[in-house]
Order: sequence, then C-alpha cells, then structure tokens
Amino acid sequence: MPTPLRLRASALVLAGVLACAGCSAASVPSPPAAVGDDFPGTCLPAEVSWPSDFLESLPGESEAIGGTIVGLRLEWVDDDFAWRLRSADTREDGFGERVDDPSFGRESLVDVRTLEVLSTGETELTEAEQQLNGSSAYSVAQLSGEEYPSPLIVEMARVMDDGSPVWQLTMCDTATNELTVTTLN
Repeated sequence: MPTPLRLRASALVLAGVLACAGCSAASVPSPPAAVGDDFPGTCLPAEVSWPSDFLESLPGESEAIGGTIVGLRLEWVDDDFAWRLRSADTREDGFGERVDDPSFGRESLVDVRTLEVLSTGETELTEAEQQLNGSSAYSVAQLSGEEYPSPLIVEMARVMDDGSPVWQLTMCDTATNELTVTTLN
C-alpha cells in the first residue's frame, strides 16, 4: 500500500503534468529592440491585413487573442512579416478555477495576410496594459488616420502618460518608410 508521502508526491507530479498540458505551443520569440528594426527596407508587406480592418473581429475569431487587445506590432520574423499581438487573458489554477491576475496576458505572432497563429505564449502585462479602461484598440485604430496605401499602423502600445493609460501609435509612411509616433486616448 502506498504511503501518504508517496501519494502526495504522485499528486504533485500529476498536477505538474496537467498544468503543462498546453505548454507544447511554439514559444514566441522576443521582439526587436525598436519598432521597425529588421524591416527589409519597407514597412509595407506585399499583402497585409490592416489593423483598422481586423482589430474589431479578431478577439472573437482567433486563438491568438485571450481577451482585450492591449498591443500590436508589425515585425520581420523568419524572412516574413508577422503581427505581434498582446492581449489580456484569464489564468487558471491546476484545478481549472479562474485566478484573478490582471498581469496575466497572451502574446501571439500571426501571419500578416491570413492572421493564422504562428506562435503563442503567456506574457506579463505592463501596468498600462493591465488598465483596460479607455478606448479599445479598434476604436483607436479607426481614429489613427490609417488609410491605404499610407500611413500604416506598425505599432499600438498601451503606455502610462501622467498616471493614465494611453495608446502610443507608431505610423509608417509606406512611400518613404518614415516612422512617426502619436498618442491617442
């Protein structure tokens, strides 16, 4: 008959295995140091889903998003463009119970054309990303002035400004590849 200590050890091993059942997804590589680093001479992929077109529907249709979108960045990854998406997510304990953790988020890389998930993983949200009050990513994209063929949003980041979360947008002039930064609430 197994000892109580052996039963507890077995239960802990089983809990660890069950908690890591979703750990097999491809990990998300670290982002470049700055927006536009490693772009192959242009900020406009041959085919691209524009943020102002896909941000409204993506949260309900893609596994890339856990909840509210709190960040987006265009990156050059493995010789192709990808969108890095950051979102709030729900953490669960080993028993499947929801754990209140506002810093818990999901980060995913998705194909710029199809929005197919390339990799996804857990991430820790910044102070600004944890504050979900204010304008949504979609409404800010609509207000940004993004319009085909230029300018293109290449980053949307939640940042703190004078104690309040705001959206910092980096726009790219697709004709000159010049980046400009603006802040919207």
